Amino acid sequence: MASKTSKVSVVDRGTAGGKSYYKTDVTTLADGSVQRQTYRTDAKGNNSQLIQSVTVNSEGKVTKDELTSNATVNEQRDLKNPKSQLRQGIKKQVDSAAGELAENNIDGVTKDTLDKAALGSGNAALNEVQTLESLNTAPAPQSLSVTDRADTRKSFPDCVYPLDLGKTKQDVIKFTMLEYVPKDFSTSTFGFSDRAEDRKGIGTVILPIPGGIQDTNSVQWSGQNMNALDAGLAELALRGITGGADPFFQGIKEIANKLSQNNSEVGTAAATAFAGAASGTGSQLLTRTTGAVINPNLELLFSGPALRTFSFQFKLNARERLESKEIVKIIRFFKQGSAAQKSKSHLFLKSPHTFQIQYLHRGPSGEDNPFMNKIKECALQSVAVNYTPEGNYATFPDGEMTSYELTLQFSELEPVFNNDYAQDNDATIGF
Repeated sequence: MASKTSKVSVVDRGTAGGKSYYKTDVTTLADGSVQRQTYRTDAKGNNSQLIQSVTVNSEGKVTKDELTSNATVNEQRDLKNPKSQLRQGIKKQVDSAAGELAENNIDGVTKDTLDKAALGSGNAALNEVQTLESLNTAPAPQSLSVTDRADTRKSFPDCVYPLDLGKTKQDVIKFTMLEYVPKDFSTSTFGFSDRAEDRKGIGTVILPIPGGIQDTNSVQWSGQNMNALDAGLAELALRGITGGADPFFQGIKEIANKLSQNNSEVGTAAATAFAGAASGTGSQLLTRTTGAVINPNLELLFSGPALRTFSFQFKLNARERLESKEIVKIIRFFKQGSAAQKSKSHLFLKSPHTFQIQYLHRGPSGEDNPFMNKIKECALQSVAVNYTPEGNYATFPDGEMTSYELTLQFSELEPVFNNDYAQDNDATIGF
C-alpha cells in the first residue's frame, strides 16, 4: 500500500461561487486497486472536507463512487462534467501522483487503473466526453417511453371555410395541429428545456376571424405576513441549514442578549409570544394583556405566473353540399385532435395533440398580424357543437345539417414571460 497527496488546485466559479481549493489523495491497495479521495480545503491545503471517494479495482472497473454530504450543488454538477475546472484539476492531480506510484509498481497497480481513478482513460479523445458511468461495462438505463397504438391518427386534412375564402382578401385565423412533445428535464441545470417552435403541423383549419377576440395577461400575487419573530426564527433556521450547529446556537445567544437588554416593546412582544406558544393560547395573550398585535408586515408578494385561456365561437352555415362536408371535416378535426390517446399496451393514456393559433393578415406578406396578440402553443380543452343554432332542425336531403355553431376553448401550455417579447420592437403587440 502506498499513498500520495497532490498539491492544492483552485477552481474559480466567478461572481456566482468565488474561488474554491481542492487536493486529492491517491492510494494504491494490496489487491491492485486504487482509491482516490478529493477534499475541499483552504488555500494552504488545511481544513480538509471530503467531497468524493472513488475506488477502481485491479480490472479497471469503478466499484465505488460516493459524493459526501459536504459536496455542494456546484461541486456535484462539476464532478459530472468532464470539462469542468474541478474535473480537469482532479485529473492533473492524479496524473502528478500516478507517475511515481506506477513507477514504484507497488501492489501491482497499473497506469491504466490510475487513469480511471482520475475519471480519465489515457485517451485524449475519450477524455472529452467520458463520465464515471461510462467506465463500467454495465449498460446505462434506458429512458422511459410510451408507444402509441398503431391506429392513433397523426395526419389530418387541411380545411378551409368558407370554401371560397381564398378568393377574398379578408384576414383569417389559422389553427395548426401539432403532435404533443413533452419537455426534457436537465439534471445539470435542474430545469426543463424549451419546446421546439418549428415543428411540422399534421393538419390545419383556416376560418374567418370571429368577433369577440380578446386576451387577458395575468400573474398571481398574494398577501403574505412575516412579523419580527417570524423573521428571527427564519434567520435561525437559515443559519442552521447553511452553517451547522455552531452558527445556530450563536444566533440564539445573540437574540437572548438583545431581549435581556430591551425591556420595552421588543421584550414585551417576545415574552408574551413565547408564553402564548407555551400555553397554547397563541397570539391572543398579547392582545388580551396589551390590546395590541405584533405588526404582521403584510405585503403583496409575487407567487407565480398564470396560464392564459382563449375562447372562439364560429357560426358555420353551409351554402351547398360540398361546404357542409367541409364543415364536418372541421368539426372532426377539432374533436379527434383534442381526444386523449391510448398507448399500445392500454396501460397509459397519452396527451392529445396540441395547436398553434395564428391571426394572419392577408396583405402582401401574408404573415402574423402585428396588431393582434400572439398565442403560444395551446391545448384544446373543450369542443362544443350546437347542431341547431337557428333554433330549428334543418338538413340537406342527405341529412347533413345546414348550420352548426362551434365553440372552442384553448389554454396555453406555458406562461408568457418578459423575454418572450421582442426587445427592440415596440410597434407590435406581441403576446
